[in-house]
Amino acid sequence: MIFLSFKKSFPGITIEGVFEFIKGFNIILGPSGCGKTTTLRVMCGLEKPEEGFMKCCEEVFFDTEKGIFLPPQKRQLGVVFQQHNLFPHMTVKENIEFALKKTQNPQFTVKELLERFNLKGYENKYPHELSDGQRQRVAIIRALVYNPRAVLMDEPFSSLDFKTKIEVMEFVKSVQFGKPVVIITHDPFEALYLGEKFFLMHNGKKIDEGGKEIVKEYIDLKKIRNLLS
Repeated sequence: MIFLSFKKSFPGITIEGVFEFIKGFNIILGPSGCGKTTTLRVMCGLEKPEEGFMKCCEEVFFDTEKGIFLPPQKRQLGVVFQQHNLFPHMTVKENIEFALKKTQNPQFTVKELLERFNLKGYENKYPHELSDGQRQRVAIIRALVYNPRAVLMDEPFSSLDFKTKIEVMEFVKSVQFGKPVVIITHDPFEALYLGEKFFLMHNGKKIDEGGKEIVKEYIDLKKIRNLLS
């Protein structure tokens, strides 16, 4: 489990909330600009909050009262961004090997990972030779090879066409992560397809959490916003 409580201020908006992420799929829903990505960046250590506390797998990542702040490279989190961020000059195999070299006591070989993620035969392909779905699979592999404490995904499906989106989401759903997976999205379909626990953000604040009823609340919130705009 991950416990997170924080406040991070920017000109014109303050992002804040209290979250408890369970083992399995946790979805943070909300419109663009509501603070979802900032929440993930705070979890990764890419943003330092003015106030807050975070604990993951019994280790404190930050505690502003005690002056504790664990740097990103020591948090052991697997992160997948909207853009896959693969090295374009490296093959699939080389991209994975690069991540493995940074891993202490890796649990899988490149061959095992390629087979598990249905990429066997693509090891010598470069990113530009892959489909969007295949590139995103490689990005997910790179996030997992660190044997992370948790996996964080920021809008990982938004750039994919619908068919590829279904393919990659079905793939993600089939992976036995066995740890907290936090997915940020503004898409109710993605949320319902994957989610087990849901959080709703609006205007920089976490305003609710719960089961699938949160998705309906988000849809209703979008309707209200459209009527007011």
